[in-house]
Amino acid sequence: MPPEPMPSGPPWSGPGQWPQANQALLILADNPASSPARALARQLAAARRALAPAMERLCAATCPRCLDPCCVRARLWWGFADLAFLHLAELPLPLSQMAYAPGRACPHLGSHGCRLERPLRPWVCDWHLCPEQKARLAQWGEGERRELADGLERARGLRRKMVEALVEGVG
Repeated sequence: MPPEPMPSGPPWSGPGQWPQANQALLILADNPASSPARALARQLAAARRALAPAMERLCAATCPRCLDPCCVRARLWWGFADLAFLHLAELPLPLSQMAYAPGRACPHLGSHGCRLERPLRPWVCDWHLCPEQKARLAQWGEGERRELADGLERARGLRRKMVEALVEGVG
């Protein structure tokens, strides 16, 4: 399944929209019909935590010396599936939608990398591998590469099923 198309700007970034979106998702997540989606979200949280060591290893080897960091170049935000996941998995919610000007770094980028735990980041921060990371990954053993690929595919599938279960349950 290809990644979600990127909209032209962050959703829920206008005045008052972020609290409204979170209130709506809180109601959906608390609905008894969302129980299957909640179970999938917990599995997804575990899958994303399992990916963290490999992803952090890649990032530690590439990001500090990168001349064109993704965290500066890309415009990232929490989309529907990201925010639904946080609600369904009962993870801490961001206080606001990411809002920053092109050319400026992600507001969660610190001096030692991202300040957010892997499961709290937008999904794109887990699945995207830059060319440097892909080259580094090619140097890993076949078992390590397969484990990462399988882990990413598992998380991708759980995310898709979670959204489908949420929509089916409350739709």
